[in-house]
Amino acid sequence: MRYDEEKGIYRDCRFCGGRGCLACPAEAEKAYKKEFPNGPTPIAIFRTDNPGDMEKAKKTVGAEAITKAFGPDGNGVSGIIQNLIENKCYAGENT
Repeated sequence: MRYDEEKGIYRDCRFCGGRGCLACPAEAEKAYKKEFPNGPTPIAIFRTDNPGDMEKAKKTVGAEAITKAFGPDGNGVSGIIQNLIENKCYAGENT
């Protein structure tokens, strides 16, 4: 693949043929900046020096919680987010 600095795309992109897509670095960077204008942010913050926080971490994102969330009756990432909200440790915008 050849990078076209002038257009900011890969001219030989196998996904878009040089029209611009997420496989092209410039398009990927634009999409990333649009999705995360302030860069990545955590969905939860736990203080390791706080036993209460560590208990919340274990309940919400510990091995048992992850196994349950991604098990046969689990809700996947939605289940993890719900655990974070229920345990009041979700750092997302919709708390």
